[in-house]
This record gives sequence, structure tokens and C-alpha cells, in this order.
Amino acid sequence: MTSIIESNYIPPDRPYSQAELCDTRDKLYKSLRLGTTKACHSHCQHFYFVRQNGRKEKDILESDSQDVGNCSVCWKINKTKRSHKQKATNLVQQYSNTFYDPPQFLTYNGVDLETIYYKWLYEEPEGGDHTNGGGGPPRRNTRRHDS
Repeated sequence: MTSIIESNYIPPDRPYSQAELCDTRDKLYKSLRLGTTKACHSHCQHFYFVRQNGRKEKDILESDSQDVGNCSVCWKINKTKRSHKQKATNLVQQYSNTFYDPPQFLTYNGVDLETIYYKWLYEEPEGGDHTNGGGGPPRRNTRRHDS
């Protein structure tokens, strides 16, 4: 599997109720441990929900400022493979345009966009490639063999 930003859009095959869309969104937030605390970075204008009980959430709550630490979106774009950078930048821009003001009503497209955005941001390994068993270099055998 390649990067999630390379995946094809699957249009809905039926209408979805607000309850279904809310449930889908809640499952996404729960699976990624996203809370209600939002990071907003003034220098780049990126914003995103941070993980519950994570370091960034703690820093935001302690400082009473949403602009703490480095921007995870900028970091992720920087770590994205060159061939995927433009798609990642477009994804971030589309998310920003769609969710700058939280929508009153959810749409299938909006929930799909949010899913791709947060899975790219929090699940996808650096470089955006899922071909190596979840990303990263192969693990070395660190067991000591006593002879």
C-alpha cells in the first residue's frame, strides 16, 4: 500500500444520515485518540486536533495557548516523500478551507477528507509508504545470544 494521499476517492453509494456521519467521525477520533484540544499555529496557519493525554495537549492546556511547540502538519509535510508533497499540501489546504469554521452539518465528503487528513497526520509513517510493514527501517535483532 502506498500513501493514504494516493488512495482513490470512493463515492458514496447511498445517502448517509447525520447520525451515521457523526458515528463514523467519532470512531475516527477514538481510534486515533483525538481529543477536543486544537493546536493552531500562527506562523503557518495550520490547525489540528491533538491526541488526548499527549504532550502537545498538556502543553496547550498548561500554557492556555493553542500555539505551542512545533507544527505537526509542517513537520509531516517536511517528512513526506517529494513525490507526495504537492498532494499533501493540497490535502492540508483543502482541510483548512473546509474545517476553518466547524461545519454545522457533516457531509460524506467532509468526513472522508477529515479521515484522510488525520490518518495521514497521525498514522502514516514518515515518507508516506506503507510497504515496509508499517514503515520505518527493518528492525534489527537485538537479542543477545549467550554462547
